[in-house]
Amino acid sequence: MRDALIPSEGMTGLDRATVVIAAGVVREVLPPDAALPQGFATLAAAGRILMPGFIDAHSHAEGALGRETPELGLLRQGITTAIIGQDGVSFAPATAESAPMNERYFSAINGPVPPALSGDCSVDDVLTHFSSQSRINAAMLLPAGTLRSAVAGFTAEPLTESQLEAATELAVASLDAGACGISLGLEYVPNGFADRRELLRYAGIAAASGAPLVAHLRGYEQSAPQGLAEFFGLAREAGAPIHISHLHAPAALVLPAIDEAIDSGISVTFDSYPYRRGNTILTMLALPARLQEGGPAATLAALADRATLEELRRDWFPSIAELLSRVTVASAAHPDWRWVEGQLLPAAAAATGQELGEFVCELLLATGLGVGAIVQQPASNQIADVRAIANHPAHLGGSDGIYLGSHPHPRGWGSFARMLRRHVVDWRDWSWAEAADHLSYRAAARFSLGDRGRARPGSIADFCLVHPDEIADGADYDAPTRPARGIMEVFIAGVPVLSQGTLTDRYPGHGLRRPMWTPTS
Repeated sequence: MRDALIPSEGMTGLDRATVVIAAGVVREVLPPDAALPQGFATLAAAGRILMPGFIDAHSHAEGALGRETPELGLLRQGITTAIIGQDGVSFAPATAESAPMNERYFSAINGPVPPALSGDCSVDDVLTHFSSQSRINAAMLLPAGTLRSAVAGFTAEPLTESQLEAATELAVASLDAGACGISLGLEYVPNGFADRRELLRYAGIAAASGAPLVAHLRGYEQSAPQGLAEFFGLAREAGAPIHISHLHAPAALVLPAIDEAIDSGISVTFDSYPYRRGNTILTMLALPARLQEGGPAATLAALADRATLEELRRDWFPSIAELLSRVTVASAAHPDWRWVEGQLLPAAAAATGQELGEFVCELLLATGLGVGAIVQQPASNQIADVRAIANHPAHLGGSDGIYLGSHPHPRGWGSFARMLRRHVVDWRDWSWAEAADHLSYRAAARFSLGDRGRARPGSIADFCLVHPDEIADGADYDAPTRPARGIMEVFIAGVPVLSQGTLTDRYPGHGLRRPMWTPTS
């Protein structure tokens, strides 16, 4: 790339240079007017900034990679690697018995399982599948909820000793296969049923391997301090490095606690996205955990029981009415219910003449629990909090992107462009070099993803070219899949995957594997 602007490491300025790429890595960084070695094609990059390809530290792109619309959305933001296996639930490790339960429960987040990964499936299978199946790299966390369902189903009972040993063996095998950490989903089932003994086992494996333990906390917003305290306690007892998923809360509630944990010796990072609405599955939001025990079939049977519905109408739904009033349907997995996508739940219920709780139950029944929900966060969480959290030195960029339905959250199409626009161009919180740290280098280092995140000799040539005056997110809640602006060229290991804003027919993405480790005991 001839005459690109390159962020100066550890500095605030930009250097002009020509970057020579060979065999997927940076061969040389030369002065802008230097003669090029013979046989090299050139791309004029004058006026644009050569940034390391961005690493989405929290993505639900399992079912999106290989599909053109979401891949275009990712690449137009400069994302070259997505870290999947989030929130404790993903495609693997699964058995023929557990795979259908996992898919049904989390279908509104990760999407349908590719046929090649249905039934018995390992982390190794997933990483192999995404090699040369996608334009974008995928790294994978070992999801502890999927692991638990493989050895015990969706029971709320503590694991037996034999089940815990089976889970341990499967966890070690998954890390040996290249999983880049272990993810917990403490508000989802079945991982939310895990007792401290089980969670400490995963924390101990993370500590032994050096891989981070990653958690969707048991509580955000006003409940975040309690969720953080539980997670810090696991880290402290086991000695594990930890990473907090999609941190959102009033900054004054969480940042002092994170600083205190870091000062005490805990290795802590976290990711966040630049929006004040979340996105999850309606089942988790709308139903008590006890109705989710036993798996999706048991949940659907309970929803079909009139006595259970009456109990929910009388005792449960009034207690969460305010929460449900802030929910917009993102996706509904039944053609007769697509009309509800993009509507607030109360408005949709009113259109049917039903009470809100009755409508929610009917919607979940009709779709087989396949409903995605966008949730307006409480007024206590302001844009100043989002900004302060993203400016913390332990911050990594993440989108929590979900790529399903006609009205998905725009964060899957806009998070990284929005962070660049706000923090670098408008607010000037970050230099371009600091943006490379937040959005690429820190994630590569945290999850052991190789020499990414820098433009220097020997670095893997995952890059994007950013037009500093044009960079901006294009997606919003009315047009959530509109591509970002200002990034028209993206390379994976030196191979062009986005050219002049259009997808190429090259598929150099790989399942990135963390280096193997040897247990100490």
